[in-house]
Amino acid sequence: MKLIKLISVFAFVLVSSAAFAAAPGNIAVDSVAGTVAFVSADGAQKQVNAGDYFRANTRLVTDENSTAKVALGNGTVIVLKPGTTIDFVQFDQNDPTAVDGQDFTSFAKEPEATAGSLTTVNLVQGMAYFKVAKLLPGSSLTVKTHAGNISVKGTTFYVSVSGNSVAAGCVDGAIAVTPTGRASIRLTSGKSAKISASGRTSFGPVPGNIKNEIEEVVVDTTKDSSPAASSTTVVSATADPLYYGSDSVAGDAPSADRSPVNSAASAGNEGKY
Repeated sequence: MKLIKLISVFAFVLVSSAAFAAAPGNIAVDSVAGTVAFVSADGAQKQVNAGDYFRANTRLVTDENSTAKVALGNGTVIVLKPGTTIDFVQFDQNDPTAVDGQDFTSFAKEPEATAGSLTTVNLVQGMAYFKVAKLLPGSSLTVKTHAGNISVKGTTFYVSVSGNSVAAGCVDGAIAVTPTGRASIRLTSGKSAKISASGRTSFGPVPGNIKNEIEEVVVDTTKDSSPAASSTTVVSATADPLYYGSDSVAGDAPSADRSPVNSAASAGNEGKY
């Protein structure tokens, strides 16, 4: 009996240690067309360039004629369309150093060596395309909007915020759309949902032009290399949300209010389409 108790305590210590091992992961700027900026909480801007690396607590804004493609260290690729504002609220990995110097866009699945991740972005306005590599069991990715959240484990999809309405569609795999205050809805390949200003949810197919563009600009298998993370300055925040800085924050601990990577917070409920 004592042996069983000791084993249980040891297992608990191991799980607890892993839960608090998370550190900010790197996000790479793969490409930029036009004017794209990091924007701080006080409105100050810094030009975004291809090859930059940044971390969570950072806002990116594309102007009306510009786009950007970024990749997270768990294999998630995000393309920002013109006129888009997106907050990278959280991106934590248990071992971010496991993918240093690698091409994040080349990951078909989240690298096991990173031991999992938690990702949260807030799409304030505009449109973004997402290609999420198959995540590890303890990982999660959530896209927040003012009208509800979209969560995935590995798929290709888009989210659009226009005025008071929000639209989301699944190109490959499945996503869970959860309107604020309502049960989640599971969307599979080719299906989309729109949440109106009144909160009403309607359904339809993914528009053909969006599907074609996502397959062209997001599902890109032609690249074979990228700059090493260690060769580029990291811009990020260590305190204020939506604040960029020029100093490296390597080794900084995640904010105290963040959930650990392998916590139960990564589990979600999905309804039926």
